[in-house]
Amino acid sequence: MKKCSKHLLLYLLLATGALLCYCRSGINMESTAQQSPWLNHNDTVAYVGAETCKNCHAGIYETFMRTGMGQSFYHATPQKSAARFGPHIAVYDSINRFYYHPFWRSDSLFILEYRLLGKDTAYRREQYIKYIIGSGQHTNSHLFEENGYLYQAPVTFYSQKGIWDLAPGFEGGFSSRFNRIIGQECMTCHNSLPQFNQNSENKFDQVPMGITCERCHGPGQLHVQQKLLGNIVDTATQTDYTIVNPRKLPTRELQMNVCQRCHLQGVSVLKAGKSFSDFKPGMNLTDIMDVFLPEFDGNQTRFIMASQAHRLTKSACYQNSNMTCLSCHNPHISVKETPRQTFNNACLKCHTTAGKSVCTMSEAKRINANKNDCSGCHMQVSGSIDIPHVTIHDHFIRKPISETDKNRVENFIGLVAATGGNPAAITRAKGYLHYFESYTASPPLLDSAQHYLQLANNPPDEKLPVLIHALYLKQDFWGISKRAAALPPAQITDAWTAYRIGEAFLQNNTPDKAQPYFEKACRLLPLQPDFGAKLGICLLQQNRFDEARKVLLEVLKEHKNHVSALTNLGFIEVNTGNLQQAEQYYRQALRQNPGYEQALMNMAGLRLLQRNTAEAKKLLTQLLAQNPHNKEAKLLMQQLIK
Repeated sequence: MKKCSKHLLLYLLLATGALLCYCRSGINMESTAQQSPWLNHNDTVAYVGAETCKNCHAGIYETFMRTGMGQSFYHATPQKSAARFGPHIAVYDSINRFYYHPFWRSDSLFILEYRLLGKDTAYRREQYIKYIIGSGQHTNSHLFEENGYLYQAPVTFYSQKGIWDLAPGFEGGFSSRFNRIIGQECMTCHNSLPQFNQNSENKFDQVPMGITCERCHGPGQLHVQQKLLGNIVDTATQTDYTIVNPRKLPTRELQMNVCQRCHLQGVSVLKAGKSFSDFKPGMNLTDIMDVFLPEFDGNQTRFIMASQAHRLTKSACYQNSNMTCLSCHNPHISVKETPRQTFNNACLKCHTTAGKSVCTMSEAKRINANKNDCSGCHMQVSGSIDIPHVTIHDHFIRKPISETDKNRVENFIGLVAATGGNPAAITRAKGYLHYFESYTASPPLLDSAQHYLQLANNPPDEKLPVLIHALYLKQDFWGISKRAAALPPAQITDAWTAYRIGEAFLQNNTPDKAQPYFEKACRLLPLQPDFGAKLGICLLQQNRFDEARKVLLEVLKEHKNHVSALTNLGFIEVNTGNLQQAEQYYRQALRQNPGYEQALMNMAGLRLLQRNTAEAKKLLTQLLAQNPHNKEAKLLMQQLIK
């Protein structure tokens, strides 16, 4: 009796608090109902976090937190890491000539980047790792933070092979070292929704710890308030519209959209005015974005790893039934904890002697081949085109393909709109441009973008920024300059469009024309450091050293190690007679990037001013060793040798 009274008192206290919170929240349920049947789609409904859900759904919480989603993101701790460590582990980037060694210092994870000159260490940098992204089922990748800005480290642990290697996209000479930003698009699929600084591309005011309940069910504040007020819905006979249950969504498309938001990774083109955090379960995904994926001819065995939802739609099983992801998957339970027979039973709902066709292989052979596992034959294990060292079950359910057929050449035939519908020509053009930037810089992709731009009948203010983007990727700076008159800075609403026009004028040696475009880019996205750095260069080239110094110092307030800003500040100090300060800037830049050519050139010039010819030659030799085609360095070295 005492136990019951204690629980009743706690409930009353919680309910009273919820009532106060509800009264203050300003949620207009009548207005929300007019817009969407799901009341938590109202913008005033807040996210409450998984710990709140746990109070009533403890069992589901416990199993979900062991899933890949539940373990998708966390602080870098020995308990979170799935990686192997040891004194002899080193990943070598043979093109950029850097080694990477992961190690623990007490409970803190670091990545050591170093370069050898003979047997000596010529350069080293230790980077503290704050977060691990990835559950460890396939990978652990590593993120670090500087002043709230998130970046990816250059190495990843690939769990299935048990090896360290360069992170996806860093191989083949494409390493950006410690400069790959983690933006809103990345974070909103690999994590719960963060608090993102809209003035930046990768600054976060708050970062959650893993994908949780509300990514699939929508914001939970109203649901919690209503339950604590005693408004209980019998979900066996009715739908509770204060929270989204994906199974209760009225169409298969809406149910699939919940999973497709993140398991349809290709290139996403946002609708005007939308952001990557706008989608809520129960919405049409195409109201927020269109997603494009590469299509190949032949046996279609090539695909992007996180495109399971699209691969499923290719299956006859999907096309001839009402199948969804939930037909096979319980998202609250880890695949690793789900018995194989659970998945087989999903197949047997249709593939019985009284239903669809049954397997033609005898049971004895099936047991011997793969323990009578349907997916073992019909969802073959495969690699992906974007993540090395990883294999997954291909969700294109079909008859087994032989190894010979798998190895046949498959040609890229274009991008398909994986979200369905018929996206506008200008949207398709944007898709090709994003694919060029994100996956493969193949010139025919730009030709396809140009084709769709010609088909687009959008007004000039919508079409011209996309054309500017295409010309920028072609490095047709004269083409951009000729069209800039039709798009003055005052009319530009996209920061990157302003930046691209500014860069075109800068490349054409007209910094005075570039300046207003860089200024507009900085106003639209003030915490993007490259915009400020280019504005500083623009002013510097006009010999406006005091103004350039002020702009570049402003960049360093947020990004203290921005290499270009440091290098150009050094140049300003040389030209204003402060050689000691110039050297400090150059040294700081080279500590961040020992191969940064402009810093090496400028430091060589400084050594000549200091009458230290031997050191100048040493710096030029280093520069030419990494880039024998640098014309300025070759010319200066020839002059010193004479």
